[in-house]
Amino acid sequence: MQEDNIKETPEEEVQGTAYWQWIKGDESGSVVTIKEEDSKWITFDQGGRLAAELKSEFLQSLDSDIAGEFVKTQNAGIDPLNIGGPLLVPTETPLPVKQITEQTVSPIRVLFNKQKKNSKVKLLLEFPVNIPTKAIYELMSTSFDSTEVNEQLYSFILDQLSEDEIKECLTDSIKSLIESKYKGE
Repeated sequence: MQEDNIKETPEEEVQGTAYWQWIKGDESGSVVTIKEEDSKWITFDQGGRLAAELKSEFLQSLDSDIAGEFVKTQNAGIDPLNIGGPLLVPTETPLPVKQITEQTVSPIRVLFNKQKKNSKVKLLLEFPVNIPTKAIYELMSTSFDSTEVNEQLYSFILDQLSEDEIKECLTDSIKSLIESKYKGE
C-alpha cells in the first residue's frame, strides 16, 4: 500500500523540459529540445531528427539554467524558458528556427571556417607611447617599491592608449598582413 502513495506524479511533469546541445556536426553549439524519441529516431521540437544510436556522439544534456543562457543569446526575443515575463503566444506561423537564429554567412567565410590547414602568424601591433627615461625609472625604483613603480608605469602607458587608436592600429595591421601575404602571389 505504501508503494501506491509514493508515485503520484508522472515523471514527465517532474522533469520538465530537457535541453540538449549539439556538440558535433553542422548544428554544433545549437540548443534543442526533444519532441519524440523512439528506438530509431529522435525528433526535435525545432525540426529535424537524429538517429537514436548517435545521440551520445552528437548531443550533450544541458542544465535548464545553462540552456536558458544559450537560448537567450541565440534567439533574441524568444524566451523558451519563460523567464523574461508572460508567455507570448505567436499569432502567425513562426519562421523556421534556422532563419531566426542564424545570420546569412558568406560562402567564402564558410569555406575559410572549414579549412583544417591554416597558417598561424603573429599579428604585430605598434603604438607610439611616452615613457620616462631609464634614469627616472631607476630613481623611482630606488625610492619606492619596484612592484608599485611597475604597476604605476603600466597604468601610465595604458592611459595613453585609446580604444579608437587600438582598433585603428589593429585594422591597419590586418590590412598590412593581407597585403604582404597575398598580394605578391
